[in-house]
Amino acid sequence: MTLRGKNALVTGAARGIGRGIALALADAGANVALGDLAGGASGLTYELAGRAELELAAKDVEARGVRSLALACDVRSAEQAASAVEETARAWGSLDLLVNNAGVVHFDGLASFPEERWDLLFDVNVKGTFLMCRAAVTKLTPAKGAIVNIASVAGKRGYAGGSGYCASKFAVVGLTQALAMELAPQGVRVNAVCPGILGTHMWHHHLASPERGGQAAYEAAIARMVPLGREQTPEDIAQAVLYLASAPNVTGVALNVAGGMEVW
Repeated sequence: MTLRGKNALVTGAARGIGRGIALALADAGANVALGDLAGGASGLTYELAGRAELELAAKDVEARGVRSLALACDVRSAEQAASAVEETARAWGSLDLLVNNAGVVHFDGLASFPEERWDLLFDVNVKGTFLMCRAAVTKLTPAKGAIVNIASVAGKRGYAGGSGYCASKFAVVGLTQALAMELAPQGVRVNAVCPGILGTHMWHHHLASPERGGQAAYEAAIARMVPLGREQTPEDIAQAVLYLASAPNVTGVALNVAGGMEVW
């Protein structure tokens, strides 16, 4: 698959899945704008990426022989979403692909689930995806481009303690399907990728924390939950994004990349 000469914008691109996607797009020949937070309080119990990681990821993209942009972007802000899209299109003349990867997670029982964490999950995972799509659609239409939203298998099945995260990712899948129908007449395709369990900073914090049993508990969860017996990787997710970015007759799907832990 080649995306040579195409221009892409990836949110949450400083590390983890987003960085893996950005590098894979660069390997396929695309110029990549990487959007992420540039520091500041997250409102979460784990640390989010900062400016230094974002700029390093952008340099890694350029090392593939394409162009990159490092953009400070909080997807919860309509102004910052619009600015990221405008900067990308202005720098390279067009926008062909938007990958909405920025996301946060919090697991807790219903009775103790903090209202502010619920709001944050929906602000980033759902509103952020909506704002980026809305900002990008006028740029994607002339190019007959594509949107790929990173959802989750938790957007297809509920998990105990995951009421907020699951609800937010179900919403991303629903948004994907609705936009696929709405934007199809304009030639813009909208799909989602549903990852399983990855060894990223976010998931290690939640599944391999000391109170949950550390790395041994994480590995036991993989063995118990994933039929193919291994965690997913950013490269796994990136391959699915590459496919959806270049498949001209595919829209409205939510593609599982989860080693069989979810099959519908």
